[in-house]
Amino acid sequence: MKTLYFIPHLRTGSGMGRVLNVKANYLAEVLGHEVTIITYRQFQDPVYFTYSDKVKMVHLDLDDPSFRLKELSFFEKRKQIQAFMSEYREKVENYLQNNPTDVCISMFLGAEYKFLTEIKDGSKKIIEFHFNFDISPFRIFNQKKSLKNFRNFLQIKSLKKKVDRFDKLVVLTEEDAVVWRKYFQNIHVITNPITINSEHINASLKSKVTLAVGRLTQQKGFDYLIDAWKTVHENQPDWKLQIYGEGELQDALNRQIQKNGLEDVVEIKDPVKNIEQVYEQSSLFVLSSRFEGFVLSLLEAMSCALPVVSFDCKYGPTQLIQYGENGFLVPLGNTKILAEKILEVLKDEDLRNSMGKSAKKTSENYSVPSIMAEWDKLFLSLTQENQP
Repeated sequence: MKTLYFIPHLRTGSGMGRVLNVKANYLAEVLGHEVTIITYRQFQDPVYFTYSDKVKMVHLDLDDPSFRLKELSFFEKRKQIQAFMSEYREKVENYLQNNPTDVCISMFLGAEYKFLTEIKDGSKKIIEFHFNFDISPFRIFNQKKSLKNFRNFLQIKSLKKKVDRFDKLVVLTEEDAVVWRKYFQNIHVITNPITINSEHINASLKSKVTLAVGRLTQQKGFDYLIDAWKTVHENQPDWKLQIYGEGELQDALNRQIQKNGLEDVVEIKDPVKNIEQVYEQSSLFVLSSRFEGFVLSLLEAMSCALPVVSFDCKYGPTQLIQYGENGFLVPLGNTKILAEKILEVLKDEDLRNSMGKSAKKTSENYSVPSIMAEWDKLFLSLTQENQP
């Protein structure tokens, strides 16, 4: 089967990029797919993750004006966007016409979603959406129509028509799918797989290190976690919190750490490729997000036999955590209870061990072979529709 993925670039170690890396390599190496990835703003930057030699890369390197639109006048903005989209469509159409493909997958609503279904090359078209409905453009459908949002409503309604033309829109959790299905008929659910090699990793749970992982953005709620750590530090001063991530809030979070006198026990560290080694050397994983699509870092931590404490945010944690068995769910934004549950785990090594074992068992449902079998089944079901 010939499978083609679209993603804007592969420059960073994002969760989405890691998922694509694992899926593309498995499809090519294990399932025998002919896999191609098309990007449009990779340029001279190296590809962050290591891909199989069997995965073909096509870097179009187009002049995408998206990040300079604020500097442009209305007419210049339209002119540059139209020029970019025209060039992108032409190159994609030429590629598909000259390279017969069975399935095309648009990741994360890349620019190609606007024209991909209009290209009549015989391939099936899929969108993967790695975020939840509440932060998608379509959330406007849950709002009351008004003169203020009427123009936006019409624009998103037009966008919906484009997405409706895709054969499938794949989302990450059944909980999220309930909302999507109110407005779309083509919803299919496939969760992310574990993206690290953790089969033989079991955290010792003896180091006095609590771990958090994610982009340093408002979504990830590290401000909540730092606030909760004030209480944790007062009760367990020997324990440290390590946050692995990068993003626009790094300076603000460092100021918060300093303001609360936590410089010696809370550290923000750069992302690493071998994150499984970090999980192995930790004793607890905390998720403080305001919202999620599917929490890849939480699943990774559980696969390394780490107990977890998480806000009960939309969506994902409730699908993974059985309260008191493999971790604790905490009311969203309640830093008092967050600190209490963190302390409960830190003070009890036996609890950490029992939760860690249960967490690893839960994670086995999300192995790469298991999840990729679902993708392969979807691809086959769609392509068989083309057969007489």
